[in-house]
Amino acid sequence: MTKIKPKKILFIKLGEGGKYEQDCIEKNQTLRLGYREIDHNLCINNDWKGVYDFWIEKDDPKQVATSHTNQIRQFYEEGEDTLWLTFYANKLWWCFSKPAITLLSDKSKTRPVLGSWSDKDINGKTLSADTISGKLLKTQGFRGTICTVPEEKYALAKINGEQLTEVVEVELAMSTLKAKLSTLIQHLQWKDFETLIDLIFRQGGWQRVGSTGKTQKTLDLDLFAPVTNERAMVQIKSQSDLNEFQHYQNEFATMTGYDKFFYIVHSPKSDLQNFKNDSDVALYFIDKITELAIASGLVDWIIKKTS
Repeated sequence: MTKIKPKKILFIKLGEGGKYEQDCIEKNQTLRLGYREIDHNLCINNDWKGVYDFWIEKDDPKQVATSHTNQIRQFYEEGEDTLWLTFYANKLWWCFSKPAITLLSDKSKTRPVLGSWSDKDINGKTLSADTISGKLLKTQGFRGTICTVPEEKYALAKINGEQLTEVVEVELAMSTLKAKLSTLIQHLQWKDFETLIDLIFRQGGWQRVGSTGKTQKTLDLDLFAPVTNERAMVQIKSQSDLNEFQHYQNEFATMTGYDKFFYIVHSPKSDLQNFKNDSDVALYFIDKITELAIASGLVDWIIKKTS
């Protein structure tokens, strides 16, 4: 699908409390404006001073009267090149619309959507609210009906399936960090590597039951998760091959009282590296270890231990 290039982007709230949302998006493919007290004839005749005077006569402050008038005018006059956004069912929706206003029996007004409302970017990816920046989500809190979108550049990039330059730069920096940090982890002294794994699990809410490397010959960490009431066994290796992994795998199978088993190696031999693990034992190599170290806030700790 071709990238969209709107002249302007506006947010619209489809009714107080979203009462028009389902009707507009799922049924009629329209935009809908309340403001039922405003004379439709004033608007279609472009008598915006008359609309402004209506609010003034209601003793609204000038600033409020101007705001109401501008919102109504945008609904009536914005062209087909204006992109309209709204939030519904925990998703971002967008459309373009034709300025052909219809007065409904309840005196609310509608204008037709060109095509249909969409909750997906141009590549077909759903625009779920949990993947949307909080700055854009805040637009939902606008107390009026129509407003400009402060995060225009971001919103357009999301719909066009693009990443902002800043996001790309951060991802590249993160990729570099992971590569460099992986090397540092592989240079840790053995005892420090064991401690790193211990810290990662503790940051994840696990509590150590036994002393590192001293509980059993097949066990480096004996862990307990108080929230889920699970026990875990962790075997830590700086290097290992497939034969050794399968040996420990058999050992684990004979042990009772554990819910999870982890086999962690920062420098596996090629046969283990290429092994397709379909067992219940979680097999972690350097990439996974590095990701967990970053997520656990242990970058500074690793740097200090290797500097």
